[in-house]
Amino acid sequence: MLGLGLAQKKPFGKIHRILGASFAGSLHLQVLIGLAMVAMGNFYPKLIGHLSMMILAAVVAQATVTINRKRPTPGLQLPLIGVLIALVCIFGGVMAIGRGLFTMTVVS
Repeated sequence: MLGLGLAQKKPFGKIHRILGASFAGSLHLQVLIGLAMVAMGNFYPKLIGHLSMMILAAVVAQATVTINRKRPTPGLQLPLIGVLIALVCIFGGVMAIGRGLFTMTVVS
């Protein structure tokens, strides 16, 4: 939606704010679930990089949404950059635990 709105030169609207908050909120939920799994004893050394990347993704998404919301005239470019950086961090976090695009590993 952000990329499409930017390409069509649309103003930042309520739908963009809702989608940005939903994206950041879903990343926060993922971080909480991950931390809960670690607290229950599901930990192995590769998770350090994974947890770091996932927390970074959540922080970047939240920061860009919050900074954009507090601007006098919010735009679409900053949240789009934040989403793209968060997606790269998510990809890096998945790769950190040894799971590629077409490979599956079983952790016991």
